[in-house]
Amino acid sequence: MVFAVQCPNARCRRFMLLEEHDCNNVVNCLLCKTPIRVGPPPAPGPAPSAGPARVSSRATPSPRR
Repeated sequence: MVFAVQCPNARCRRFMLLEEHDCNNVVNCLLCKTPIRVGPPPAPGPAPSAGPARVSSRATPSPRR
C-alpha cells in the first residue's frame, strides 16, 4: 500500500509517497533532508459519496466587450 506524507519543514512542505514498509520509521525528506517520523498507515476510510454538485449563489459576470 502506498500513502502520502508531507514534510513538516515550513520552507519545504513537499509531499512524498511512502510504502507500507516505511511505517513506524524515520525517513528523510527527499528535497530538504528533514527527518520525518512516519506513523502507522492511515486506516481505510469509507468511500467518498458522489453527492449533488454545489451551485454558486453568486451571479456570473457577463463577458466584457
